[in-house]
Amino acid sequence: MRLVWLRTDLRLEDNPTLFHASQQGHISCVYTLTPQQWQEHHDATAKIAFWRARLIQLTQELAALNIPLKLLRLQHYQEVPQALYNYATSINAEELWFNNEYPVNERDRDDQTEALFQQQGLTVQRYEGDIVIPATQVKTKQNGVYKVFTAFCRQWHKQLNESHLHILPAPQKQKITTKDIATLTTEEPSAIAMTAWGLSDKELNESVFNESIMYRDDLWSADTNHIHQQLANFCQHQAANYKEKRDIPSINGTSTLSPYLAAGMISIRQCIHAMRQQTDDWRNNQWVTELVWREFYRYLLFYYPSLSKSYNFIRMPKPILWEKDETNFHLWCEGKTGFPIVDAAMKQLVQTGWMHNRLRMVTAAFLTKILLIDWRKGESFFMEHLLDGDYASNNGGWQWAASTGADAAPYFRIFNPARQSQRFDEEGKFIKRFLPELSPLDKKSIHTPSTSQREACGYCEPIIDYRWARQRALDSFASAMGKE
Repeated sequence: MRLVWLRTDLRLEDNPTLFHASQQGHISCVYTLTPQQWQEHHDATAKIAFWRARLIQLTQELAALNIPLKLLRLQHYQEVPQALYNYATSINAEELWFNNEYPVNERDRDDQTEALFQQQGLTVQRYEGDIVIPATQVKTKQNGVYKVFTAFCRQWHKQLNESHLHILPAPQKQKITTKDIATLTTEEPSAIAMTAWGLSDKELNESVFNESIMYRDDLWSADTNHIHQQLANFCQHQAANYKEKRDIPSINGTSTLSPYLAAGMISIRQCIHAMRQQTDDWRNNQWVTELVWREFYRYLLFYYPSLSKSYNFIRMPKPILWEKDETNFHLWCEGKTGFPIVDAAMKQLVQTGWMHNRLRMVTAAFLTKILLIDWRKGESFFMEHLLDGDYASNNGGWQWAASTGADAAPYFRIFNPARQSQRFDEEGKFIKRFLPELSPLDKKSIHTPSTSQREACGYCEPIIDYRWARQRALDSFASAMGKE
């Protein structure tokens, strides 16, 4: 018996560890619930509920193949190695199979698990299920690590071959005998109780479907067919115009597939495969380039474990003197800064668990440059609310905005919220959707309402003077970089 440990790879197809283990004989699957660890990692409640919804679907899909899925209810990662070993021995599993993860806590957990199994004479098989090309295969001519995306992307494409893009099929249906039935039991969907996900009995009994617990399933279904149809529709009808439309938040110009990628409900290979079916020029498609950015942030996490410990990628001569302004931070969180595009974006995040990518840059730049608040606070807030919260991409994006990361925006590049709004939400359609109180304003004034217009609409004044704050940021970053 082979035990397959599922994590952020909640899919049947193109799942290397699931496929290869099944080729060797009977398999059983296991998933470890660690709600206390998730809380410490700031994982969004909505994202955890999304995992739960997918596990219910996956349980049924695996059951149709006579493959059981067992949930181990734990609290922290340090409990995982022994719990997995105990379960493996209870079902007479001689091998453990899993796909790698890259944040430092996950890598430590996996290494400790592997060490325990090997000490006990059991085999461990590890695969790369979340990236296309292993990090060790993308190196400079001097066998160094890339720190600039353009060079990394060029080498990534150079190394890419058909073996990297091969899509693995789902496992075949297992044959079981009457003797096997007793050991090949699986979790019923109803057994995946909310209490197992760190929620109290009161929440379970009184409000199972409370919005504070559940994710927006009307926006992101956990059904496999729906997920693949959404991927196909995007590649067929939207990907060709993605570069031109991806920055406009009022239209459906992006794939909105990031929640599925973050949870491993689809793989990056499946995304590239879908693009290859549409065009021979897929390598030059902007969406594919964005997928390579995802690879780049995982690559950096692999080679620089300090990124998982909230260190700046760029080590400056002096520390940045961040403002410790809790009032302004909370106003940013609540979408009450008085800058319409920033506030509308923050409302979108809190209400839907997702934010348009252009607006992620605008809001992050506003927090780190205009309010001069430590990027780590914004990084955590995003993780606490994002359905697609992915540590590598979220950390990379925040450090890019704060000018502290690899290939980041230069410190003197500071987004003007009003100009961003005028350029990418010219008619104010997005603003009006999430700040309906501003609906009476015309397309010119909605980006920078006057005091009288704000009073009439019941909308707040700006919490900070942009020009003054911009100069403060320039001076602070120049000082930290020794360029005074």
